Amino acid sequence: MRSSTRRGFTLVELLVVIAIIGILVALLLPAIQAARESARRSQCSNNAKQIALGLQNYHDANGSFPPGVIWGPGKPPYTLPYHHTWNVMILPFIEQQSLYSTVDVRAPIWGQAIVSTPVPTLRCPSDQRTLPSETQNIAVTNYPGSEGYHWHQTANISNTSPWNTFGDPFNDVGSLNGVFTVTMTTKMSGIRDGTSNTICFAEDDSMGYGGGAIRTCGTGLRRTGTPVFDSAFVGTAVGGWGANETATNAVNPDGSAKTVWTWFRNHSFTPTYIAAYGPFSEHYGPSSYHPGGLHTGMADGSVGFITATLDWGTWAKLNAIADGHSVASAR
Repeated sequence: MRSSTRRGFTLVELLVVIAIIGILVALLLPAIQAARESARRSQCSNNAKQIALGLQNYHDANGSFPPGVIWGPGKPPYTLPYHHTWNVMILPFIEQQSLYSTVDVRAPIWGQAIVSTPVPTLRCPSDQRTLPSETQNIAVTNYPGSEGYHWHQTANISNTSPWNTFGDPFNDVGSLNGVFTVTMTTKMSGIRDGTSNTICFAEDDSMGYGGGAIRTCGTGLRRTGTPVFDSAFVGTAVGGWGANETATNAVNPDGSAKTVWTWFRNHSFTPTYIAAYGPFSEHYGPSSYHPGGLHTGMADGSVGFITATLDWGTWAKLNAIADGHSVASAR
């Protein structure tokens, strides 16, 4: 009879195998993360495409793009303004008719259930914050609309820093208003620079700005502390800026008196941005969690991708509906 013995792994062999597995996991993890980010970026692009097409269909049905916010009635003695945003108005055109049906369009938006209702199409999957619990139960969006250069219709390039340092004085510039300039309603015919060369909206970090230490986040810089967030359905902004100086926006959405240089609900902002300071410039400009740049929705319904290195002059022109310059750097 033969006797047989089983030989097991020695401790050294086991440690070697574990080390090899650890190295393989370390090598594969970045590839897995990159693949996941690629999928999230693709979904974000799809969201932007759906919103861009929703704006096109809204224009077909109503003869214009929606205004950024419906502030009225807001006339003396200042009854509570509506504060409905453009996101409310395009809901039927982004497969959200059932949610839109719950909105009373003849009443102020504040107090209605939609204020705290998240909509997946309005959220970038790379922005994985737990919302709206972090925003005082106000639903947010990652795709604010462009007001153009600044917060009012007569804004133009200043001959002061930082705008006079870009080597592009805009001496022959026309209108720098955007599709969602406050109190304006834009038609296709008003986009004289070409709909394929004009940005309607751009991707943004849902809530990444405020006081505190700077931290790196995707592309550009963010600040920790109390952040500014883009409210999806409630039109509001800091007292003393842009529309807040007009009679049509004399009260906060909840009916409280607006105080100059204060924020509503600690730091709720209208879902629009300005181009004056460029992309990746705190709450003034859009941003993203995607490496290299951010998605944009163009006025012709297409989707572009702005790189982080885009020069400021081109950025400002892309956000203007009639500046007199046709540029195509949003592709």
